[in-house]
Amino acid sequence: MVTVTPMLIKVSGAAVRGGTVTIQGRYLGGPSTGQVRLGASEDGQGGYLFPASAVQSWTDSEIVLTVPADAPVGASWLFVEVAGKQSTGLPYSVQQ
Repeated sequence: MVTVTPMLIKVSGAAVRGGTVTIQGRYLGGPSTGQVRLGASEDGQGGYLFPASAVQSWTDSEIVLTVPADAPVGASWLFVEVAGKQSTGLPYSVQQ
């Protein structure tokens, strides 16, 4: 029997465009296998994908991103997707 561990994440407080967002968790993979989605619906559909250029660092336990100038402003959901698996969603807000 194979046990699948859900990807649980926690995220730093709201950031402005150009600011930094830090995501911590386990099994976060790396920039070649993962992506971060913002502004998605509560079930993780749609939204804005952080471009590769936004990644400051990405390890299996922490992702540090710069919030791009075109990131959606306001309250939304944030997800990490690694190798086709999606994290739990967290409410997140980009401020102006």
